[in-house]
Amino acid sequence: MIQQQVELAALMAYAATDMAGAGQIIANNSLDEAIVTNEMLANYQASVDLVLAMDFSEAETASELFDAEYASAMLELGMSVDELAEASAALMTVSVVSEMAATADTRPEGLALQEVLANTTITQDHIDNYNQALSAVSGMAQISGAFFAASQNAALTNSIDTYVTDNNIVIGEYTSVDFVFDTNEYIITWGEQGEGTGWTQYTTSNNKTADELYDHAQNLYGQP
Repeated sequence: MIQQQVELAALMAYAATDMAGAGQIIANNSLDEAIVTNEMLANYQASVDLVLAMDFSEAETASELFDAEYASAMLELGMSVDELAEASAALMTVSVVSEMAATADTRPEGLALQEVLANTTITQDHIDNYNQALSAVSGMAQISGAFFAASQNAALTNSIDTYVTDNNIVIGEYTSVDFVFDTNEYIITWGEQGEGTGWTQYTTSNNKTADELYDHAQNLYGQP
């Protein structure tokens, strides 16, 4: 919930800046919708306590394996989103400077723009950090969704459970799980066996295109 509030704050701050640049006056406390409340903090702390109390013993079934991988991937996704937010903040000044440059036709406006430009530095490092953070969010969102879909797919988990039983493999001794989107393949590498086994096409119906993601973003937050 706190992460959602921060994301909402970024969107509302951008909108408020755009409206101010057009001479529109927002009401008092217009950004209060994005406030982080004490209740949200309490929920966060409860979530932390839950994680600290988790039993990270070895998975005994394929469903448990994917549940564990999903939980781990979602934590990494959250950190990736935080890094993207930080990288995005460095680039947000571009929109403000562009707006000012387009309308700076008086001496006071020109002086104000010069002051902003003197204190605004967008470098290639900023661009690289942003693009890398964006790519990280994309990758972690994909793998998180894949692991959750896998954990809910009985045909897939039953197939894996049967495989490990037939081959005397302890499922909790897996060393890695990978997902390949183009072939919709889950590849599990086992401990002492040191080889990967793949399961393909089980969650194809869960695949989403970039256009579908864009449409979902519009439904959640309005026209980007």
